[in-house]
Amino acid sequence: MHKSMSVYTQRLLLKRLVIFLYFCSIALITYTLIAEHHVARWLYLLFPLLMCCAFFLKSTQLKIYSAIGSMALILIGGYLDPLELDAIEESFILLPLCYIILFPGSLWPISTAVLLIISYLINLPPEDFDEFLEDAIEVLVITTFASVMAYYQSKLSDQMQRYKRDSLTDLLTGLPNRKCFFNDMEEIEKGDSQDYALFYIDLDGFKSVNDSLGHTQGDKLLTAFAEHVSSLLFDYNKFYRVGGDEFAITVKGGDDLGDLISETEHQLKYGYKPSFKVGNVPHNLDYSVGVALLEETQKDTDLWCKNADIAMNKAKLRGKNTIQWYDMELLDETIREYQIEKELGQALGKEQLCLAYQPKVCCKEDKIIGVEALIRWIHPELGMIPPNSFIPIAERSTQIIPIGRWVIEQACKQAKEWADAGQSYCVSVNVSTVQFVHDNIYQVISSTLMSTGLSPELLEVEITETTLMTQPEQVISACEKLRDLGVKVAIDDFGVAYSSLNYLKQLPIDILKIDKSFVDDCVTEHTDHMLVRTIIQMGHNLGKTVVAEGVETTEQLQLLKGEDCNIYQGYFFSKPLFIEEFNAKYISG
Repeated sequence: MHKSMSVYTQRLLLKRLVIFLYFCSIALITYTLIAEHHVARWLYLLFPLLMCCAFFLKSTQLKIYSAIGSMALILIGGYLDPLELDAIEESFILLPLCYIILFPGSLWPISTAVLLIISYLINLPPEDFDEFLEDAIEVLVITTFASVMAYYQSKLSDQMQRYKRDSLTDLLTGLPNRKCFFNDMEEIEKGDSQDYALFYIDLDGFKSVNDSLGHTQGDKLLTAFAEHVSSLLFDYNKFYRVGGDEFAITVKGGDDLGDLISETEHQLKYGYKPSFKVGNVPHNLDYSVGVALLEETQKDTDLWCKNADIAMNKAKLRGKNTIQWYDMELLDETIREYQIEKELGQALGKEQLCLAYQPKVCCKEDKIIGVEALIRWIHPELGMIPPNSFIPIAERSTQIIPIGRWVIEQACKQAKEWADAGQSYCVSVNVSTVQFVHDNIYQVISSTLMSTGLSPELLEVEITETTLMTQPEQVISACEKLRDLGVKVAIDDFGVAYSSLNYLKQLPIDILKIDKSFVDDCVTEHTDHMLVRTIIQMGHNLGKTVVAEGVETTEQLQLLKGEDCNIYQGYFFSKPLFIEEFNAKYISG
């Protein structure tokens, strides 16, 4: 960062030095023209005026006219009112160099030097020829060398600009890319204005479209989307591609920012046409958009982007082609999530985490045969934080690894205590996908069993179908080792994700757990009833034990018993209980 700032500062100082030298040269040449000429000397005040116009004018044509006028003025004056050679040496050297500044990389400076030499050669006294020749060679050599250097410098600068432009441009869509986006975020944060809004766009379901069409056709679809949205936007918008199917739009305004945001929002809502043709086949591209204001973040652009992303994720939950503003409700959620993420790492050390145990009951005998260990976080300020609020955060930050190890250790210790008291309950623990991918789960469990002295048959590991599909070979290998050790393996929430029968036949598992969503309506909905029956029959045919989760009513339990389900758990029998309650209710009694 410091290095790039230094280069920028050096370039700025060099540019200022060149401008200073240019105007000093103009001043010196003007002084010579006025002081040495005797005919219409004040006419030469046009020279600095024309040279200033040539410097400041944006139009190349007008710049050339001004340069030609200033050169013509000197040539005509030199012809009508010749000067002494000593008096014009400054012009010989400085004027061509001024033209190098005006027209870098061109032949203008050399042409100027040649014309100057010719104009003063016409009226040159013979006795001054040697001195004139020396000066003429000097000015030609200096001008030629400087022109050649300026030419290569100009070419190098153009090439660097092209490289810079290419590095900030998405090659597929031609939009500014992710690097450009974050560069602009830095500039916005350094600037004085807070009058910006950010639209963060994510295409819904593009991955499935991309997978079905192939990447080539998917790229064409993205390009068509980028071109269409670009056509809807205004000069005060800047449109970026910041990821595979993620885009961003910034809105720059002032007092009229609200109106500009409304116009942009209106274009996305009513101007957007979700159908795009690829190979004459129409495909729908729906979007979710999150909108956030910079002024709500005290110019913290990282927080600004995060707010827009949070709003975009909220839009996804609301449905297709939805635009969600980052509001006070989302602000409260963000503050709470930030506090959870910040303090989660300290929760273990401060002993704020604990386990609750939910009984697992045999359907035939109506007695407890095991328990599921469920983590709870009792925060001193936020109270009881449900697992679905902090487990996803723990998984994103990989804090789930030490937390998961702690859960396994505590569950094994508790199961050992029950076993020593004569009550052998099999304790099941949930193992996260992150633990399987980034931790040696077999080593963790085997060492914990050894340190606690718990029999492996009293431990059950629950994995989800998502975990199975993430790293199937790694998961299957770990499960085989755990089963060889004597630990039971269960698939949790069966039926809600992939339910791949191909992996089901390969995976060394003992138990299928029917997800609560099927149990909820199995009494009232025939389809759910049939799904429950199918899972139970399939599990039995494969030699697996079947557990139903979330049983809350007598009718649900009777149906499960009628379908020959092995085990159930849920609020009908007991909610998850902390160890003191569990022991008081089921051990002491």
